[in-house]
Formats: sequence, C-alpha cells, structure tokens
Amino acid sequence: MAFSTQLRQRVASSSHSSSSAAARSSLRAAARPARGRALRVRAAAATEQPPEGTKTLIQKAGPGDMPFPWSEKDPYKLPVSIDRVQRMLLTLGWEKSWVEQIIDRVMKGMLRTNEDRAKGVIDYLSSIGLQQDQICNMASISVVLLGLNPETRLATVVEYLKKRGVPAAQVPDVVLKHPRIFEYKLMDDGKALAKGAARIQVDVLPLPDGRCAVGVNYFRENAAFLGAPVSPMPPAP
Repeated sequence: MAFSTQLRQRVASSSHSSSSAAARSSLRAAARPARGRALRVRAAAATEQPPEGTKTLIQKAGPGDMPFPWSEKDPYKLPVSIDRVQRMLLTLGWEKSWVEQIIDRVMKGMLRTNEDRAKGVIDYLSSIGLQQDQICNMASISVVLLGLNPETRLATVVEYLKKRGVPAAQVPDVVLKHPRIFEYKLMDDGKALAKGAARIQVDVLPLPDGRCAVGVNYFRENAAFLGAPVSPMPPAP
C-alpha cells in the first residue's frame, strides 16, 4: 500500500514538472517573434539611407586612403557641377592627369570654380593667343587660375602689360612663362601688381632689331636686405 502511494506521488510530480516546462517553452516561443521584430527594426534604422538627391562627400586624408572624390551613395560619382567642369576640360583635349589634378583641387576647396567660370577663363586666354595645351599647363601651375574673373582679374593684368610697353604679340609668351601673374591685382597707382606684400613690376627694353626685351621683376614691399624670402648672400667681410 505504501509503495503504490509513493508511485502515485512520483507520477503526479513528473506530470506537474512536464506541464511547467511546456508552459515555459510556450512563453519563450511567444516572446521570440517580438524580439526578432525588434532586432529587424533596429537593423533597418541603422541602415536607413539618406533621402534621394543628397550626397555625403568625404575628402581623402592622404594618398592611397580612398579614391577621390568619394560619395556615400557612389564612390566614383562626382557632384553634377564638378562633373560638368571635368567633362568640359576633357572635351577641349586637356590631358586627363592634369584634369584629375584640377578636380582634386576643387574637391579639397583649393579651387573655387564652375563650368561657366572655367569656360570664361579659357575663352579669354584663347582670345589673346594661347593654345589649349598652353592654358592647361598654366592651370596646372596656378592653382586658382580657373576660378578667377576674366573681366576683373585677367583683363586688368593684360592691360597692365600693354601699358608697360609689352607688344600684344608678346603678351601670350609673357603670361605663359609667368602663369601666376594673374593671381596678382593691379595697384591703385597702376605701376605694379600686388599680392599681399609681394609685387610684380614689368619693364620693357627695346632692342636694336626692333624686338622688345620684357623683364618681369618680383620683389616684396619694404623688405630689408636678407629679409626677403630669397636673398643673395651678403658680401664677404
């Protein structure tokens, strides 16, 4: 009798444990879909893309870090305004390596320009007698050339050269040999070009054969001996 009572108690205890385990399993199964939905919502929020038409540009910090210019949506797609400048320069026959260098300057903020401004600069320089390969060479040396105003910056320098006695036929040769001359502004007295404390003064000396020797002199205003960036060695004592 005692044995049968113990057996019934064990069977009842085992059935109670089984029912408790089944209840816990059903609770976990019911909670699992909700947790999965929460994880999916978090993942969707983390990978949500910006609205259409917006771009995030990141400039490369050093050579080899990432291709320039970089876009979050397309690593090799340029903004529309800069892409137009690149297409225009390539259409004119400029060397691809120089065009890429110019576009790199635009992306880094070293050069501020657009298609209309760059085209205006190129058209003006072409009008005074420069060829496309010569303009390309000048733009590779002068960082800001394609961003200058043709009327207020380029034309004033050309007029200064002519007033100093440079023949119109020699103006292209002078600016080609000194491409950074357009970075200087005409001084109020009209005697020199200025860029900060730096000055450029052009002198023309007629030659016996009828040609002119043009001298482009660079100096700094109020610079003492050995105080200028480039100075000759003082005489030996």
